[in-house]
Amino acid sequence: MNPKLVIGSFLLIVLIVLAVFPDLLAPYPHGYSDMIRFVETSSGTQWLYAPEAPSSVYPLGSDNDGYDLLTRLLWGLRWTLACVVLTAAMKTLIGGSIGIARALLRLGPSRDRGLSPLAGIPSFVMVYFLIFPVTINSPLGSIRLFFYQCVVMTIFDLGGVIASVSAKTSALLASTFVESAISAGARRSWIVRYHILPFLGEELLETFADQAVAVLKLVGRLGIFFMFIGGTTRTWDPPLLTSTTGEVAGLIGVYRARLLANRWLLAYPLMFYLVVLGALRSFASGLRERARMSRRVLG
Repeated sequence: MNPKLVIGSFLLIVLIVLAVFPDLLAPYPHGYSDMIRFVETSSGTQWLYAPEAPSSVYPLGSDNDGYDLLTRLLWGLRWTLACVVLTAAMKTLIGGSIGIARALLRLGPSRDRGLSPLAGIPSFVMVYFLIFPVTINSPLGSIRLFFYQCVVMTIFDLGGVIASVSAKTSALLASTFVESAISAGARRSWIVRYHILPFLGEELLETFADQAVAVLKLVGRLGIFFMFIGGTTRTWDPPLLTSTTGEVAGLIGVYRARLLANRWLLAYPLMFYLVVLGALRSFASGLRERARMSRRVLG
């Protein structure tokens, strides 16, 4: 029994279902807002203005523009998860392919130093300055900007993925059954397909999970600095920066000024973000635990 893997997998399935079908739990249609409403009480008509605290009408409250917070979070979740999954998958695919190729070409560890000439600069800084010029009031539109941001986040921090996959592949190439296949005249494509990839599956899945956690953390840091996935909308009257797509990390950045007043506006997006992060970390930790158990049994 691997409780971390079970819990992480269950939470991820639930989150993916909610991201694909947000209307399952969203109390209001996407884009619905109500800045002012009235209720009849025993003392007469009472007018209520946005933002409203959590209640039976707004389970998680409403923001300054009258949007239901739960509805915004559910519809924004798809952008956050899509960015994390797509970027982590591209990192794993590209880094894994390069790592396998390096091992097959017998490139030694001395070449690792040249993998990233910008390794001394934090990836967050590089990503920030590459997406900053096109993120605020972007002419690209949310979809194209989304893919651009994912590509930018993919190209950094590939060195760790490449080195890990290359080391694992080199160990497999040194094994007896692979050397026998090479001696028998097997082609590289045959060796990769039948002798490398089947044994790298677990390693690549662990790499994907670890990269998903790293990407989500990066998205969260970008959100704090108003670089939102899918675009940042700037208005001048009043001067505001808001998330175009309403993705989860973006809502944290938008509402972080509400730490001292209307705290639910920051608390619930932050809790939502931590649930996603916890699910990914639990899934990744569960995969590593399963791999350790497998090695212990085989050893």
